[in-house]
Amino acid sequence: MLAAPWHTSRRAGSARAVLPPWRLKALMLALMGGFIAVGWQLTALGRIGTASSQLMGAESQIRHAMSRPDVVDRHGRMLASDINVYWLFADPAEIIDVDDAVEKLSRVLPAKDLVGLRTKLRSKKSRFEWVKRGLTPKDAARVHHLGLPGFHLIEERQRVYPAGDTAVHVLGHTNVDNQGLAGIEKFIDSMPGAVTQPQGDADRPKLRISLDLRVQHALHDELIAAKSRYTPKALGGLVLDVHSGEVLAMGGLPDYDPNRREEALVKARRDRFYYDAYELGSVFKTFTVALALEDGIARVDDQVDVLTPIRMGHFILRDRHARTQYLTVSEVFTHSSNTGAARLALAAGSEKQKAFLAKFGLLEPISTELGPTARPLFPDPWREVNTMTAAYGHGISVPPFAFAVAAAALINGGHKVEPRFLPLKAGESGTGERILSAGTSAAMRELFWKNVEKGTGRKAKVPGYRVGGKTGTAWKPAKGGYSKDVITSFVAGFPMDDPQYLVFIVIDEPKPEKKGGRTEAGHNAAPTAGALIRRIAPMLGIAPMRRFDEQRQASY
Repeated sequence: MLAAPWHTSRRAGSARAVLPPWRLKALMLALMGGFIAVGWQLTALGRIGTASSQLMGAESQIRHAMSRPDVVDRHGRMLASDINVYWLFADPAEIIDVDDAVEKLSRVLPAKDLVGLRTKLRSKKSRFEWVKRGLTPKDAARVHHLGLPGFHLIEERQRVYPAGDTAVHVLGHTNVDNQGLAGIEKFIDSMPGAVTQPQGDADRPKLRISLDLRVQHALHDELIAAKSRYTPKALGGLVLDVHSGEVLAMGGLPDYDPNRREEALVKARRDRFYYDAYELGSVFKTFTVALALEDGIARVDDQVDVLTPIRMGHFILRDRHARTQYLTVSEVFTHSSNTGAARLALAAGSEKQKAFLAKFGLLEPISTELGPTARPLFPDPWREVNTMTAAYGHGISVPPFAFAVAAAALINGGHKVEPRFLPLKAGESGTGERILSAGTSAAMRELFWKNVEKGTGRKAKVPGYRVGGKTGTAWKPAKGGYSKDVITSFVAGFPMDDPQYLVFIVIDEPKPEKKGGRTEAGHNAAPTAGALIRRIAPMLGIAPMRRFDEQRQASY
């Protein structure tokens, strides 16, 4: 007799079905499975919530990459701007096949960007992993067309520099989050409201700076040529408006491309012209002679003993180039006599010399939109022997930028210059306080011009232009004294009947241009300055003159 699948019992007129034990167990297991499935889904939702929080936190951080104003030169030429780029990140939990995904990405991205990516994606410790920042729209489209699950693109702003390394030591650069790290870019971050939330290109403001991109390019190009010709350790230069203090060009080599910001990490690529201090040598004789003339210690035609050695304790100064017993003050300048400069400084005295240099801003850092320069280095206490050596530019180190700014007052009529990387506003005057008499300034202009016509600066001559200047060659300090390596420099002004612009070139450890050649400033820094002036004078509206002597006599 077969057993019924279920049986009934009638009690008080009712019927009740009774399940067999094995079916009851199956039902209980099914219910438990359902609860487990629900619990698993709730846990998964929790994990998704955590991932969403991570992604939202990351996107919130990305939105802090602010929009920056365009930077343009004084004529409106673009120097820096923001463009749209894409940042690629991954959610490892959404990736189906890590090896396949990385292999496909390798068809689009460079191998260096994928190093270690497999390990990061397999660890699944985080739901958010950066893959690549700064993808171009073209590369972002190629990644998108791969159709890889778990990979996401975010549109973002990134700084670009159309002129590349041409003006990098002024512009500086930004980091990956579009924050200024150096130069004008760092200055922008200090300007209230200059850095804002991302906005349309048409609405982005512009910051006009004092650079002239044409002049900046010429400077950069001539520095490259000088580097090839003299193979120095480093070199730099500046073009300055001697009245307004506006910097039209500044740069140095080695430099770096701000579009490849990682290059800025190499210490040798820093801005040495602004942030380092050097013993500059005989260019300092400009201040020594100016002090003697200003203080009435000597006149231009007064004679100075340059043949007799000067003894100061164990220190003896001899003039290697002296051929006669006496030189006039003018000849001390044009022949660059160390002994003559030392005698003039000693006649003025240590206190007057130090006060004179301080008045020109050479004993303290100066500040501009780029921040403070390097701090000058000088002896304390300032003894007589220091007065002698400082007279010809040894024993005192200053930033080349600060020296150039100070020298502008020697030839602009005697007014102190406040340097600036932002152009003057309409109606604003750049003329500072008078720190040198007009007569002394006129005499210095005459000496500058004579030095290029028949002195150590002859290789800075530019046909048709009135160029004046002073050379400087300084031995570099070394342990226990000085090395055989030199730093050369040339400070120039033009046109010398009415100077408008100053050029300063500094070359660190130049080599002779040919075997047996010389390394003094007159053979490298001076011709570099002359080549630069030859290019930029027409750009700056300075007309050439054929008969300078008549104009000069009428001017002085």
